[in-house]
Amino acid sequence: MDVNRSGIIQLVASVAMLLAACVFLYPLVWMALGSVKSNSELFDTRTFWPETWSLEYYRILFSSEYFSFDRSLLNSILTALAQGIGATLLSAMAGYVLGIYRFKGRAWLLGLGVLVVLVPAQMVALPLFIWVNTLGLFDNPAGVILPGLVSGLGLLFFTRVFRLVPKELIDLARIEGASEFRIFLSVLPLVKPFLIAFGFAHFVLAWHAHVIPMLILHSDGVRTLPISLAALYGSSLNAPQAVLMAGSFLGMIPLVAVFAFAYPKLKSALQDFVAN
Repeated sequence: MDVNRSGIIQLVASVAMLLAACVFLYPLVWMALGSVKSNSELFDTRTFWPETWSLEYYRILFSSEYFSFDRSLLNSILTALAQGIGATLLSAMAGYVLGIYRFKGRAWLLGLGVLVVLVPAQMVALPLFIWVNTLGLFDNPAGVILPGLVSGLGLLFFTRVFRLVPKELIDLARIEGASEFRIFLSVLPLVKPFLIAFGFAHFVLAWHAHVIPMLILHSDGVRTLPISLAALYGSSLNAPQAVLMAGSFLGMIPLVAVFAFAYPKLKSALQDFVAN
């Protein structure tokens, strides 16, 4: 009886997961098919499959007729990678200090981290723009990367993560004469799954960021892909909408590639972490 009940529960869960996968995949499939449709077919909700399959809109996309797709894609990759790696390292360092040490003002710093998470980017956009402009980084990818290296969520996340590290290991390293930075480096392999998870999450957030890049990046040569696509959509309705679909579809490839690279490492690291 228990075996049959377990089998039924597993079947229901599998069906529910399959339905959820279909719901989430449908917009992606529609976008991929929309990249080969004409405007009339694209705006006709009754037409799912295109009557004629054409790669003409991909040719237009790569021809730089509306914007430089190659350059925008490269800008997005470099900006998101720099923010993902940099924010992970800085957040891990700050989280190590707040998670391991007890000092005066620590609670205030944690409260500041919570405040950074709660305050939306729109509220700090103007002072951030003035600050970046003062540094001479306006219309420069560095003006987007630099603010993206600070993550209140990463601070809180890694503070909690480093609290899980056994204090005995740190005390033993100090007795052996290791410096604090050396201890920090030696502890990093223990929290590898959390580093990978946060790095990937921050990469995705940086990839889809709009507010700060839209304020800082104005020239076509420095814009990220989401900003270029948004500018094309808002500039004129005469542009083939399939070009937007093609750009959005190809823009997913770096995200999928990073996930495919990170997932096996994350899975292996999590198994090692649970085993230890």
